[in-house]
Amino acid sequence: MYRLWLILLATLLVFGCARTKKRSEDTAAYGDAFNPNMADEAALSGNELGGRSPYDIPQPTGSGRFFEPGSGMIDPAIDAEARMVLRDIHFAYDSAQILPNEAAILQQIAAFLKRYPQVILQIEGHCDERGTEEYNMALGSRRANSTRQFLADLGIDPNRLYTISYGEMRPVDPGHSEAAWAKNRRCHFLIGIAGQ
Repeated sequence: MYRLWLILLATLLVFGCARTKKRSEDTAAYGDAFNPNMADEAALSGNELGGRSPYDIPQPTGSGRFFEPGSGMIDPAIDAEARMVLRDIHFAYDSAQILPNEAAILQQIAAFLKRYPQVILQIEGHCDERGTEEYNMALGSRRANSTRQFLADLGIDPNRLYTISYGEMRPVDPGHSEAAWAKNRRCHFLIGIAGQ
């Protein structure tokens, strides 16, 4: 009996240490902003964060609201161009890396933002339905933040770029196939005007 307890205790210690190591690797891979404990707490506590991921870069106070391109809620010239330029970018499975063919879309978005310095963007990170809700919230945030960083590297002031993760909560395609999942692994863009 004593031997059984010893084996059980050793097993618990091994799995406990493995979990701690995995979380440390996640933090190292995704930086200080990645805190899986917050994702777990947010998921377990319901809607404590108002539907936001703990990794979001929230909209600043007094900045107005964000709108879908083409909504008619901002200057018509800006809105018309936004409708053409602000297209979703997509990601490989379980990845937040910007794909080469998606980089061209982000370059067009950067050029648009340089033409209109008053425009601010909200970058929404989305995932397919596979994986836990907590994991997908963190992955959606990493996708939004890698997109934000890519635009910043192209010369866009990061203070104009806000992120939010919806994880798997807002699929563009409700299907359960690879084709549907590929559409859902994306970043979507909303537009706003600073100070309005």
